[in-house]
Amino acid sequence: MALRVRLVLWLGGVLAVTLGLGCALAWWHADASVRTEMQAAIAAGRQSAANNIGEIIGAAGQLRELRHLVTTFDGNRHMRAVLADANGTMIATSHLQPPGQPVPAWFRRLIDPALPPAILAVPPSPGWESGGTLTLATDAANETGEVWGQANDTLRMLAVFFGLTVLLILWTLGRALAPLTRLSAALGRIGAGDYAARLDVAGPPELARLANGFNRMAEQLGQAEAQNAMLREQVLTLQEEERAELARDLHDDIGPLLFAAAIDAAGIPALLADGQAAEAAERAEAIRESIASMQRQVRGILGRLRPLGSGSVGLADAIGNVVAFWRGRHPGIAFSLDVAPEDAALDEAVRATVCRVVQESVLNAVRHGAPTQVAVRVFRDRRDIVVRVDDDGAGPGAGGLTPGFGLVGMQERVRAQAGTLAVAPRLGGRGLAVTARLPCEVPA
Repeated sequence: MALRVRLVLWLGGVLAVTLGLGCALAWWHADASVRTEMQAAIAAGRQSAANNIGEIIGAAGQLRELRHLVTTFDGNRHMRAVLADANGTMIATSHLQPPGQPVPAWFRRLIDPALPPAILAVPPSPGWESGGTLTLATDAANETGEVWGQANDTLRMLAVFFGLTVLLILWTLGRALAPLTRLSAALGRIGAGDYAARLDVAGPPELARLANGFNRMAEQLGQAEAQNAMLREQVLTLQEEERAELARDLHDDIGPLLFAAAIDAAGIPALLADGQAAEAAERAEAIRESIASMQRQVRGILGRLRPLGSGSVGLADAIGNVVAFWRGRHPGIAFSLDVAPEDAALDEAVRATVCRVVQESVLNAVRHGAPTQVAVRVFRDRRDIVVRVDDDGAGPGAGGLTPGFGLVGMQERVRAQAGTLAVAPRLGGRGLAVTARLPCEVPA
């Protein structure tokens, strides 16, 4: 059930209970008021009738006077007078004032106090030897009609008040919950991948803080999505580059050797058929040398394909393989390597990050800087392990350093290990200095 409906039902329930309590209190007050009114009316009527009967008894024309006494109660709002003889035969009765408005029977039964009648004895007299009684009975028709009219007016006012209150609650809740509705819609957009969704910072401080928090979250999610997209593109680009490089190595290094071995193998049968065993043996030796060269090339390729910093290869050996690979392809560059003592207790992720930083830094230096010297150092500094790669290449251009996929990848890897990465021109010379600092808990 929607929050707005729940709040309306809850507040409506409170109003309904309050209205019920008010009606119960009004009924109790009306019942007490009618009862008091009827009691006062019958007491006054009894006193008046008793006084009049006292004056009439023994007078000439007593029955006539008694009839006249009954007529004095005509038009009374609260009680009726009935004169009867000793046998209970009614001789005269008064007429109650007609009620101003009809009253439902259930309401009259609810309010009518039903007080016992007052019966006054009338002794016999000349001309009315049997004597009789004068009965005064209350009738709350007029009083209940008055209460019913007041109750109707009150209930109408309460109904109007209740309706206006509900409408006001609906309007107020609509305005108060509108920001939450917009927040729900914005969260739906975020869930669908639309990180451009934003909320207007307005309204009460609580909702303004909520909108600010949502906008910051959306901005951070957008930035994270952009970084993820860039990293995915980087991964695809690196995969293509690695495939291209592997294909190039297989074509340039393994291909000629395979071709040479095939040529030598094809010539051996002809040489043996001509009786040239010595030349056939030379061809066989050439095939063996080609196969040995291919094995070395394959080992080199497998070394490059093996995960850097894996537990099967030490950190110094893994970095040495990286440097050896580039030294073999660029003999004109002087590479120097200085790696701290063995790192068996280093975390696997830290070793892999160190190797990736070295690999990417050397790759960037060779590819973009045209250096003559590249120095790689890995050493401990208190509780950190520091990786530093210096080159004397061209360095950043006039436009400054432009971060590419490789640099972004290094930053992400170092940040994932709670480390820092700095790339800046070398002090006092050409080239770049890449410094990565990674925290670790390896004992010194």
